[in-house]
Amino acid sequence: MRHPSTIALLLVLVPAMAGADDVILKGGGRVSGRILSRTDKAVEVDVGAGTITVPMTSVVRIDQKRSPLDDYYERAAALRADDAAGWLALGKWASSEGLGSQARSAFENVVAADPANVEANQALGRVFMDGRWVTQEESYRARGFVQFEGEWMAPADRDAIVKQRDQQQQAETAQLEAERRTREAEARAAEAEARAREAEAAAPGNAGYPLYWDGYYGYGPPVWPTRPIVTPPRPTPPIARPPARPRPDEERQ
Repeated sequence: MRHPSTIALLLVLVPAMAGADDVILKGGGRVSGRILSRTDKAVEVDVGAGTITVPMTSVVRIDQKRSPLDDYYERAAALRADDAAGWLALGKWASSEGLGSQARSAFENVVAADPANVEANQALGRVFMDGRWVTQEESYRARGFVQFEGEWMAPADRDAIVKQRDQQQQAETAQLEAERRTREAEARAAEAEARAREAEAAAPGNAGYPLYWDGYYGYGPPVWPTRPIVTPPRPTPPIARPPARPRPDEERQ
């Protein structure tokens, strides 16, 4: 039994069929198709693309009348298994009525009776290759194609996509690593700056000297202090004195 929300989705996806049985639902919705079975608990409806089982608790009323599905099953019952032309005509008619599942079944009966029938094989999406009709998947594999992310392509194309993605991933990883290292370096610099400030504030010998941050050596004064410059005294030149005058007794000699 399908959940009511699933039924509501199918009501959007499956259009109503002309002349079909209508199961009118609470809330104004409906399921159109061919009623296959009906009990006091549920009703099963063939809508052409599949079957839907509707709980009777969701049903307001059922308007049952002849539908294209009734015509299909009636005509199919009258065909022989080897009547390729009859099944082909029925498949075309079912396709025009929007009965996709029934049309495919009819075309498969055509191929079973006449494997070389072009119209039926093409309707089934098959490809003529190497003298026989094969499915599209078989044709791709025969040509060496591989399926990658829902698409068929040459192995070289797939490898190129994978390689490009790997390179992009490596580049992104390298960039993230560089950003991480930059953040760590900035954090270490900020921590060193904070420790230097604390040390400068705690050291009395550094009082009075403003600090600066040079980005390489860390903190230091803008002009390193030096000792007082002491100029040594210059020697005083001797004073020139006049020669001593001889004493009188020395002159008499």
